[in-house]
Order: sequence, then structure tokens, then C-alpha cells
Amino acid sequence: MERITALYIGRVGDVIVATSFLRAIRRRYPKARIRLIVGWRSTQVLPLIPFIDESLVLGKPGKVGGNLRFLWKLLAEPCDLIVDLNSSHSKTSTLITRAARAPRRLAFDKGPGRSSAFNEVLPAPAEREHMWDRYGRLAATLDAPYDQDPELRLPIADLDEADRLLGELPPAGGGSFRVVIHPGNFDRFSFRWPEEKFAELGNRLLDDARVKLFFMGGPGEHDKVAAIVAKLKRPVPILPPARLGVSGAMLKRMNLFVCNITGTTHLAAALGVPTFGFYAGYTQAVWRPRGARHGGTVCAEWESCRETTVDEAHAALADHIKRLSPL
Repeated sequence: MERITALYIGRVGDVIVATSFLRAIRRRYPKARIRLIVGWRSTQVLPLIPFIDESLVLGKPGKVGGNLRFLWKLLAEPCDLIVDLNSSHSKTSTLITRAARAPRRLAFDKGPGRSSAFNEVLPAPAEREHMWDRYGRLAATLDAPYDQDPELRLPIADLDEADRLLGELPPAGGGSFRVVIHPGNFDRFSFRWPEEKFAELGNRLLDDARVKLFFMGGPGEHDKVAAIVAKLKRPVPILPPARLGVSGAMLKRMNLFVCNITGTTHLAAALGVPTFGFYAGYTQAVWRPRGARHGGTVCAEWESCRETTVDEAHAALADHIKRLSPL
């Protein structure tokens, strides 16, 4: 097995969660050349993945020249194995798999009539099967040693830039336990804890002498985050916008990341930063980071976290902070 291609045309968080599988195939095939194919939304995560030798990016649909170069490179550099990491059906991934012409083509079952591009097909995931358990099954098919935690590594330049940006923020009052709140995922209403609840939770954290509070937003979210911060009883710094690696480096300087469930949640988890999330039944079952350092609340609704109250959230968050910072 000299050349291996892993494929995930998804968002940044999807690719980050899949790094546990990429690490497994690196361990199984230490001398293989591993290529990762992603979509344009995930370009910034590529320099942070230590288990790949090269990458190939599928551009936006309108970028004809770039996508022709993508196809030429795909055709010119065949591989021995291609693995589709997306557990759902994707026409794009199927076309790429056919073009790659690998003798071994591994994927989850995509449903009736949708898996013909693959010659090794695993049973489709159950509704409540966690993503890390899905990748564990993929790794077992290749006899690859697998552990579930995702992993990213930050360049020194990103850590230095993060320190510079944090040093330019206005002073944040409070104690020494640094908590950053990311109320993002604004385009997914049901999986987004309400903004007014984030403001109330922030005000309660400002009353906790242990906590030094920050807020942050993802790309294009600064104004919405600033509107929440404006409702707080006193000013709170907002982390500046930055490329993914620098944002991750700023998270590394925090003691806890409080969040709606977004790609930034998985970024924090892959960098070893404790998290506290607002989970619906679905995100709890399938996407929640595992381990004692990751806390959260779980709503009774399968596809919504909005009914979780501020009292419930604050009580659970206070307990989580106490576990992380017992003094």
C-alpha cells in the first residue's frame, strides 16, 4: 500500500473529527504517501493535520480552471486505496472515487444504488452511532490501530500570532480561569442556543470571581456576537477574527470553550481544550466530544437545544468549571 487517498468534501468540523482515522492509517501504513482531498471550505485546516503528506482541494463549482487542474492531478496520480470518509451519500465524492481508479475503494453503504463506485462497503451508520465509532469501524477494516480523539497541531507562527493578538485586547477583569464563549452556528436555528440566553449566562459568569470572560465568533459572525456582548453588565473582550490556525492558538490559551456545536467545537477538542456545549439529542449522540474535560447540557429534543434553560446551563457549567479548576 504505497499511495492512499482519503476523501471528505465537507465542512471544517467534519474533517477535524476524521483526523482520528487519518492518524490510524498513518500508524498502519507508516511508509505510505497519504493524500487528503477536501472541499474549498476546509482549506485552512490542512496545514494543521500532521498525518498527511499532500492535499488536493476541490474548488467552488464556478472555479472551472482550478477544478480542471484538480481533475488532472487526480487522474495523473493514481492510488492503491481510496477511502470516502463521508458516511452519507455524496455525488461529488462518488465521481471523485470513480476518477481515482484505485483498485481498493472503501466506504460506508450509501443506500440502494449509491454504492457501486466502491468495492468494499461497510454497513451504513445507525442513527445514534457516534462519528468516532464510525471511523473506528473504518480503521478496523484496514487493521489500523485506532483511538478516537481527534488531533491537530499548530505551527509556531500561529501560536506567536495568537499571543500578539491576545496582547492587544483590552484588559479582561475577573480571575485566572479563562472562559471563551462562542455563540455561533447562526445559520442553524434549532441547533443554536438563543442569543438572549448566552447574554444572561455571560452576566452570571461575570459574577464568578474565578472567571475571566471572553467572547468569539466565526467568519462573518462578529456583529452578531458584538450585539450579545453589548447586553452584558460590563465590557468583555471579543477575540479578533483570524485564520483557523491562529483562532485555534487563541483557544489554546483558554481554560474552557463554551459553545454551540460548530466546527470550532471540534477545533478546540482536537487541540486539547476543554469544552462545554449545548446539545440536542442528535448532536449529543453523534458529535459530542468524549472525555471528562468535555461537559455540556442535553436537551430532550432530538433536533433542538433551544429549550435548555439558563438555570440548567449555569448549574452544569459551574459544576464543570469546578471540576476543571477545583481550587
